Amino acid sequence: MLRILPVVLSMMGVCGPAYGDESLPVSSSVSEVTVYPDRARVTRVAAASLPIGTSVLEFSGLPATLDESSIEVSAASDAPLTIEGIDVRQEFLSSSASPKAQELERQLQELQDQKKSFQGQKDVCERKREFFRNLSTGLAKGDKEPVNLEDIRKLYAFYGEEIANLSESMLSIERNERKLDPEIDRVKRELDALRSAAQKSQRTLLVSVKAQVATKGEFMVRYMIGNASWSSSYDARVDSGTGKVELIYNALVRQKTGEDWNNVRLILSTAQPGRNGRMPELIPSYVDYRAEQPIAAARAEFGPAAPMTAPNEADQAKKEPLQSKEAQTEVQRTGLSVSYQVGLPVTIPGDGQAHRANVTLLNLTGSPEYVTTPKLDSAVYLKVHLENTSDAQLLPGPVSLFRDGDFTGTLVMNLTPPGSDFDLYAGKDDSIKVERKELVDKRSETGMLNRREIEDRRYQISLQNFRSGPIKLSVYDQLPVSRNADIVVNQGSFSDKPATIDKDSGKLTWDFELPSKVKKVIEFNYSVEWPKGKEIVGGY
Repeated sequence: MLRILPVVLSMMGVCGPAYGDESLPVSSSVSEVTVYPDRARVTRVAAASLPIGTSVLEFSGLPATLDESSIEVSAASDAPLTIEGIDVRQEFLSSSASPKAQELERQLQELQDQKKSFQGQKDVCERKREFFRNLSTGLAKGDKEPVNLEDIRKLYAFYGEEIANLSESMLSIERNERKLDPEIDRVKRELDALRSAAQKSQRTLLVSVKAQVATKGEFMVRYMIGNASWSSSYDARVDSGTGKVELIYNALVRQKTGEDWNNVRLILSTAQPGRNGRMPELIPSYVDYRAEQPIAAARAEFGPAAPMTAPNEADQAKKEPLQSKEAQTEVQRTGLSVSYQVGLPVTIPGDGQAHRANVTLLNLTGSPEYVTTPKLDSAVYLKVHLENTSDAQLLPGPVSLFRDGDFTGTLVMNLTPPGSDFDLYAGKDDSIKVERKELVDKRSETGMLNRREIEDRRYQISLQNFRSGPIKLSVYDQLPVSRNADIVVNQGSFSDKPATIDKDSGKLTWDFELPSKVKKVIEFNYSVEWPKGKEIVGGY
């Protein structure tokens, strides 16, 4: 049974002679990565055979931008081990020593060899074509003894067939050659970018280990590194007939850490490990008379202004906010922190591009209904009311929406904890028609002594369902709301009484069960009156 010896290391010093000894190179690979909103925690694993006594293990090729203070080393072995200390060194490399540059140079050489091969094939074809041209010229001049007509026909038929085959071969070779050119240019650009950056650097971790007997050890190295992040995205597939929604929760992971994460276990976290965990301390808040400031003109008259003195403690307290200035996402502002483990191993190259990883798949069922606000938009939208029945917290992010197999656009998912409900808008539905008309717009006056202006309005909303079955439809409109006691809004009559009237906002809501092929008409009116001689403003 392996004995696990975890060691959390600050950069502790180790006896100098130990590092003067020859080190044992250890090959490590990234096995697990936890990605945060602005950084990542990388776990590397390695195996090493240890002799009796103290050995120095050399983990080379670590990224230059890792946070040295975050390094942790642990070991597992079937014999007692002591990790005596670590040291981290920075090594500067020419671009050609970079593994990435070496890989690009290999790719470039292969592509150039292919191009040379194509050029050789073209040269052979060209020589063959020149041979047949010379043969044709000789036959035309008749330098040899006469050849019968049948032989000439056979020769020219053979000549034509060979020239056609050669032309086709040349075209095929040139097409393949043209495909190589963009790839060669891409590799050259990447290689030039590496070479132009004078020198690259990497970190080498030296771990001093003491073993009482010869044994094998399994080592785990963890460290934090920047230039890594992730964000949420979703694909929502809606069945408008049943209200079933297949919600695919994705993560877009980006990293440019200087290393590739190949076939790693990926964990996504909303925590921010870089934030200072210390509570801010109160400082004295002084009250004093405001110091009189000299008038600018007077300073200009009597000579240049004297140098400004240091601010007093009261002003300094005003200038130093107590709260953190670090940018935070919406999720962190709620005080929530969650982690997700991606089910299958993934590969995230260090190219800075967004790479998608699936977090989970949610099968949700809601009640489909249709909604419209004809005052603002003469369209009807499908809305599905859903509940997050999973254990996953749905973080803010873009949603790619597919309704009945067709892509209908994108929208934004708000933060939705487990057990919370939310509305998913699934786009417009052209099979339901809505039209809003203004029937009356009339101004008049009233009163003998206190004259007042009156504005009468009347509207008509027509709805028609062309779908094959009945639908639930909610219609929204509004009455104006007065913010002045002299301006009075008089609610008129409704052909259909609204389900709700919000007095604070004036919002009107009608809820209908609209059968197929049936036309529904709503009419309502109101009036606004105010003192004559004054003008009113607003969307009434």
